Formats: sequence, structure tokens, C-alpha cells
Amino acid sequence: MKFYTFILLLLIIPSISNSQEIPKEILKDTIYGNIKKIREKVVFLTKVENPQMLYYDDYGHSGFMGPAATTSRFYKTWFSSDFCYYINYERHFDEKRNVIKDFWYDKQNEFMYLYKYKYDNKNRVLTEIDSTDFSVRTKNSYYQDYGNITIENIISQSSDNNHFKHLIYFHKDNKLTRSKNIDDNGYIDEYIYNYNSLGKLSSRIHKDPMSYKKHGENSWSHGIQDSIGKVHKDLANVYDKKNRLINSLHYSFSKEDNYEKPKLIYQEIYTYKNDNLISFKRKSENGGTSIFFNYKYDKQNRLVEYNVCNDKNFNPRIIEKYKYKNNKIISLEYTDESYDDKFKVNGMKKSKSTFSYKYDAKNNWIEIIKNVDGVDLYKWTREIAYY
Repeated sequence: MKFYTFILLLLIIPSISNSQEIPKEILKDTIYGNIKKIREKVVFLTKVENPQMLYYDDYGHSGFMGPAATTSRFYKTWFSSDFCYYINYERHFDEKRNVIKDFWYDKQNEFMYLYKYKYDNKNRVLTEIDSTDFSVRTKNSYYQDYGNITIENIISQSSDNNHFKHLIYFHKDNKLTRSKNIDDNGYIDEYIYNYNSLGKLSSRIHKDPMSYKKHGENSWSHGIQDSIGKVHKDLANVYDKKNRLINSLHYSFSKEDNYEKPKLIYQEIYTYKNDNLISFKRKSENGGTSIFFNYKYDKQNRLVEYNVCNDKNFNPRIIEKYKYKNNKIISLEYTDESYDDKFKVNGMKKSKSTFSYKYDAKNNWIEIIKNVDGVDLYKWTREIAYY
């Protein structure tokens, strides 16, 4: 039987101030059969909506962010919080399982965006077209192959000429070794990637066309000052004997040093047990708050508990506890800080979410209902057509 596997980033740390990208628990959602089309959307079963802030948007306060980012954000929150965001799309595949069309809709099922893709004989994207009723953006990729080296030029532009971007990627043995971002004025923002003998990223060099210039006693400007710019190592990774990342050091320039020499800004520290990540620490080097993430697993190496705390208060700020059945998450106990009307922490609040599934004849789930504290709040549906 043919099957298609999505790598869904389902269990992820909710956003925390001053945090950046952090390790995720990866859950594979295997869809059996040769897929021709998928129609996915979420339905709000009560008046409870997705989070809104300054203004209302069907896709929440961040709005629609493109297929990858919007889908990822939805997956991240569905299984790791007591709320959810929004998705509503129809995705078409060719017989090689490449995505060829992506239709996106609002909550009234009105058309918003269409994405179309074309591929070469190596299944590499040649053309991506992003269109609405009002504009069209195209992204064309041009490949030059020289044995184990590939140079990829990507040209992005819009029909109204308000958008133009030129990227160049250099690959060796299928690993990115250099990237260049060329702006409208011809300035190049460049990164060089170095790897260890086992193929893991060991360091990154940033060739930044922009630099800092001092004006008067305490004033600085940041921009194109000359034709030289700044070159520095902005990332260094350390691995253990099993080639697992244990330390990631991030460097940049600081006003304390008059922006002359790069200094360590923060580092990320990883700890493992039985090949599972059990703790992740993001340590600030400039007096900021350091954040800790802790993980617990069951005998099947499934994540069953996760918590977040900081070095100002080692009591957890967020706690997530999971239960499984047939390798599907069926329960989430979610605890986080609660706030008063002045946005001050006034204790911890706990909720419990349960997930019930329906399946089609190929044993692929086609419906998940998310029940929060005894109330069915959200329904995630999936219609699958097969070749």
C-alpha cells in the first residue's frame, strides 16, 4: 500500500517573550494511500474564537502568513494549548506526491489565495505562483548542476512591481554551503555554512553589508556605511560523541563594545537521556532572563510532560501533560500563568483538553473534535481523495 507522510510540528513550546526557535517534538502523521487531494478546515462549535488582539482577522491576530507558517502555527497550538488558530484550505497533489495547487479560504469559505507549483524532473520546485483577486507574485528557481555541487538562483517578483527579491543558494552534497540575498541596490547579505565530519552544521559566517556608525557622543546609525560591511561568525555549534547538538552559541555586535567585535549574546544548551532530549536552556549573556524547557517521556519514547520556567523563578510557568491511545494524543492537561486586569501574574490556571477521532476506510483520521473542560469547542475536519 502506498502512503504519504506529513511531518507535523504538533508539540511545540508556546511563544514566550525573548524566546526564539526551540527544539520540537516531531510527530509523523502517516496518511495511507496515494493522495490526490486534501480538504482541511477547522470549525468553531461555540462562540469561542481564535485569539484576536488589535483587530479581527479570520486567521487570528497575526493574520494569514502563507501556507507553511499558517499550517505550522495551527498544528503547534492544536495539541499544545487550550485554544486553536484557523486553517481552511484545499491541497492538490500530482502522482509523485508533490503539491501542485493550494487554495486558501476564509471562515465564510470565500477564496483568499491560490498557490501553484511546477517541478523539474528531480522534483525540485521550478515555479511558485501566489495569486489573489488583486495581485500575482511569482518565484522562479533556476538550477545549475556541477556534479555534487548545485547553484540555485531564485527570482521573486510581483505583478505590481512592488516586490523583487533575488536569492542564490550554493549546495554541495545536498548541504547548503552559502546563501546570498541581493537587494534592489545590489547589496549582498551573505551567509557561509560549515559542517563537521559527520555532516552537522558546526558554524556560520555572516557577511553583513550593513554596519554601525557613531554620530556624536551616544548616537549610532545602522545601515550601508561603506563597501566592506561586517564579517563575523554569528553561530557556533558543539556536538557530543553521538553527534547530538549540546551547545549552540549565538554572536552579534553590542553597543557596549562600540559594535567593534562580536560578542556572545545567548547560548542554547541541550541535555539528553536515553537519546531523548530532556532539557533545553536558552541562556542570555546580557542580563536578560534565561528560559528552561524540560521534557519527560514514557517507555515508548513519547512526550508525556513538558514544562517551562525561567531563572527568575524556577517554578514552572507552563506545564503540559499528554496521554495517548494507538499513538494518537487523546488528552492534554494544560497549566499556565493567569493574569489580573493589570496583566500581573495572580496564580496558575489549569484546563483539560480531550481529542476524539474519526477515520476513513484507509484508517486515516478525517475528524478530530477538541473538547476543553467538558465542552466541544473545535472540530478539525479532513476530506481525502485518492488516485
